This record gives sequence, structure tokens and C-alpha cells, in this order.
Amino acid sequence: MTQKPEFSKVLSFKEQVSRSNIWGHHFVFLNTIFAIIVGSAYLYAAPETESFLSFVYLVFAWLGQMSFLGFLIYLIFFFPLSFIGNFKLYRVLSVVFALLVHVLLLVDAKLFLAIKAHLSWGVLSLMIRDLDFNSGLNFRFLYIAVPVIIGLEYLFTRLSTREIYRKQARHNYFPAVLMGIVGICFVTSHSLHIWADATGYEKITVLRSVLPAHYPMTAKSFLSNHGLIEESGSNISDYFAVNYPLEAIESDPHESPKNVITIMLNGLSYSDIDPYTTKNLFALQNEYTSYENHYLPYQDADDNIFAAAYGLPAMYKQSLLSKRIIPVNIGEMQHQEYQLRVFTSLNKKVLSQAIAPLAGAHKSSLSYLPSDKELFDNAMAFIEKERAGQHYLVSISTSSLIETQENSGDLKAALKAEDEMLGQFMDKLKEKDLLKNTLVLITSSQGNLNREEQETTYSMAKGHVPLIVLWPRNTLRGVKFTTVSSHFDIASTVGEEILGIKTPSSKYSIGNSLLKLADRDYFVTNMGASLLLISNNAVTVYRKNGRAYIEKDGEKTVIHPNLETLIQAMSELNRFKG
Repeated sequence: MTQKPEFSKVLSFKEQVSRSNIWGHHFVFLNTIFAIIVGSAYLYAAPETESFLSFVYLVFAWLGQMSFLGFLIYLIFFFPLSFIGNFKLYRVLSVVFALLVHVLLLVDAKLFLAIKAHLSWGVLSLMIRDLDFNSGLNFRFLYIAVPVIIGLEYLFTRLSTREIYRKQARHNYFPAVLMGIVGICFVTSHSLHIWADATGYEKITVLRSVLPAHYPMTAKSFLSNHGLIEESGSNISDYFAVNYPLEAIESDPHESPKNVITIMLNGLSYSDIDPYTTKNLFALQNEYTSYENHYLPYQDADDNIFAAAYGLPAMYKQSLLSKRIIPVNIGEMQHQEYQLRVFTSLNKKVLSQAIAPLAGAHKSSLSYLPSDKELFDNAMAFIEKERAGQHYLVSISTSSLIETQENSGDLKAALKAEDEMLGQFMDKLKEKDLLKNTLVLITSSQGNLNREEQETTYSMAKGHVPLIVLWPRNTLRGVKFTTVSSHFDIASTVGEEILGIKTPSSKYSIGNSLLKLADRDYFVTNMGASLLLISNNAVTVYRKNGRAYIEKDGEKTVIHPNLETLIQAMSELNRFKG
């Protein structure tokens, strides 16, 4: 009996390519359905839709995007691979590649569920380097998921092979109908996003980052692609859903409410304080509570004021301000009938229009004044006219030091003049015996511009600013804390220690009360696409490409990134994403 020739020896190259293409269509179709099912995890983790139209968009985007990814993978991998001319090898390679894609999809879904971020090349490269999956996210579910996927891929292989070996062709309209539906969903979701972007309908635009590799077309890009406008570098869809606060705020107001005065001596760094030029600041620093390692999370004054008011990273600023969501502390102060006044001499162009909602102030409660002297005079006049028993928040934000540095003026003279104005203001508070019932925070929201370090991601000399706290009832006098602190801690401090908020500060801030600072080694912030861990004497920088280095004393030292630390930091920053 003659041996039956092997399949690969019977079919010609052209026939094997044809069979591979037909088989690949069926195989990718089944895997696309499976990807759509797995992709439902993104719907579970997505922000709550605020309207029926946004719900429709989310469902259409899910069906359209997951099917589009399947189609894209077919064009990039499965179709070109069919030309190897070996049907058996093609099936084996297809199964291996499909397994890899689904594992990546599961890992991405896990990341999004945990930290509201998608898989990037940097994170993926770190995971490949570590290989232990001990990242704090518990990827051990893959030990079960991978065998299940292998079993499903074997089933898909058998079903796809059976289809091409059927003796009689049959009409099956289900794939065509399903692909037509998901195609309509894809086009409709992008059309809805173009409309939402053009009309400012944020209930849809905030959902743009829910799905992996999802870049919905905006009105601006649509018009630019059709030559109707010239595209610029800005993007008007840089908003995302925010869940702030994470829980309803509960408080137990004090029987005797405390006043709050914040004084931002902008342009002042810690190293500017000395017993000769700034004798009043020097005396306050030694007489009251001083936080010796207080660092600004950002370079710009408005971002740092936002961090102090909300206790959140500046990445949330546009989303919160566009929705007119005021800080938790301001809402609580309004509930407790505080009088709110903001006095600033910062240029309106320097300080964004956000200052009013940051302070919770209406236009009538916000005063732009031409000089720092008028700031202190007007603030004191407001305090003096307040009737007995009325509690208030007064915020003072100066600009003379910044203007002096920008204009290359006499900085020493400007420091001395600012220090004298502060000293006179504090003396009046003491004379009127107001300090016993008032929390006073003296710091800066922008460091000395002349302290800028060259070729560094974060200037520690500039970002290291003083924080002097005068607690009510003159407690903790002459105490110096060396634990690293930041402007993120100010919101938690006012909420817990002054307003009596009982909800944990982790539900409305990434900072901690200054009276309850853990012995932490660093705090987390972001700068553009980089993630920063700022400690007492160094800054660890994680770049978007997965590389990391430490900046210390103006020098960069490349380090092996720690995946667990990176995931924890990303989780901290993204905690309030919807």
C-alpha cells in the first residue's frame, strides 16, 4: 500500500496561501469576539456615564474599538504571515501570536482596573525585566488565564479548520452582519466624539481614554484632516473623568471654629532665609513650627496653589475647573459659614483664571492689588472689621520677589522689604491677640527663579521652600520637622485639624496632615510625561519610555526602575480618575 502524501506536499504554494487566508479570517473573527468579551472589563472600570448619550457612546466605542483592533492585527500580522506558504506553520504561529495578544490585553485591563492607566512600552519593559510579577497588582491570575486562553485558541483552531474543509459551501451571514454592526459602531462612536468635542459635551469627551489604544477623532483633527483649519499643537480634549472626593464628606465642626490665614511669599526659596536679610522670617522659623524639608510639587505658582487648595496633582486641574468643582475644604468652609477672602498681586496672566475657584471665592471676594504692601494692608483691614465670633479664611499671595527676579532687580532689597511687611502684619496679629484662634501658614508657591539648576528635571534648590506654621493656641512652638512635606499636605491639614473633617484625607487628597506625617521617604508628583519621587536630598525620575534616573546635586545617575514603586506611584496619582 502506497503511503498517502503529506498535505504540504499535495498543495501548491498558491493553494496553501489561499487556505491560510481563509483560515485566518475565521480565526481572527473568533478571537475578535473573545477580545470584545474581555474588553467588557473596561466598561466595568469606566467612569459612570452621566447621560444616555454618553452610555451609548461608551458601548459603541467598546464594540467598535475592540473589533477595530482585531481587524488591525489581522492586517499587520495574520495577512502578511499567510504568504510563508506553509499552512501548518501558519496555524502554529497564529495561535502563539493570538495567545500573546490576549495576555497583553488581560494585563492592560488589570492595569486599568487598578490604576486607571493603560499598558505602555515602559511598563511592559519593566515587567519583562523583573519577570516576578510582584508589582503589587497581583498578576498571578495569569497562571489560570493562560491555560484557559490556550484551550480557547485550540478550539478556535479546530473550528476555523473545520470551516475550510466543509465539502459543501454554505451561506453564513452571521459574520458579515456582526462585522457590519461593529463597523457602524466604530464610525458612530468617532462621529459622536467629534460632535462632543466641537460642542464641549464633556460627558462624552471624558471617556476618551477608557479603551486601549483608543484615539477618537476630535473636531479639530477632523477639520484639520479636511484642510479646513490649520492644526496647532494644543488639544482641546485634554479632560478626563474625575471622582472627587472619593466618598461623601463627613465632619464634626469644632465648637470654637478656627480662622485660617495663608501667606504665599512667591519667589522665596528656603535658602533665601537668613538672620540679616529676612530677620522676621528667621525669627518665625525658630519660634514656631518649621517644616525643614518642604518641597513644591511643580514649577509654576498656579499649579502649586492648585495642589495646596485641592491636595491633588495638577493633572486634575483642567477637569475639575471645567466642571466648577471647588475644593473639599472650601465647600466645608462655606457650610460652616466662613468668610472667604483672597488677596493677590500676581499678574492675571501669570496666575490663571483658576485662582477664584481655587480659593472658593466669588468675584466680590477676590482682590487683585498692584503691590504687596496693599495686599497686607487690605488683608489686615478685612480682619479688623470682622465682628467678634465670625471665622474666616484669608489668603495672601505676593509677587514682588518674582518681579524683581524677572527684571534682574536688587533681590536682597526686595527680600528685606517683603520680610518687613510680613513682620508688621504678624505684629498686628499678635497685638490683637488673634493668633491663639488662628492657623497661619507661611510658605511660597514659586521658588527663587535665580536658584534654577541647569539640565535638571526638577530643581531642588528652587523647589525647596520654607513652611512655617503657627498653630492655634500657640502649640508646637520651636519645633522643627525634617520629614519631607509638600503643598499636597496643606489641604489635608486644614481639613482634619481646623474644619473637623472625619472622612479620611486619602478620600480627597494625596497628602497627609502635617501633624500626622508618616515617616515617608518621598512624595509623588508628575511633570509632563515624567513621574517624580521627591525626597529630602534627591529626585527619582521615571520617564515615559521606562527609563529611570536619580537627580542629586545636579548630577544624573541611571538606575534600574523598580516596577512595584512605579505602580504604587501611578496608583497614587491616578486614584481620583473616574
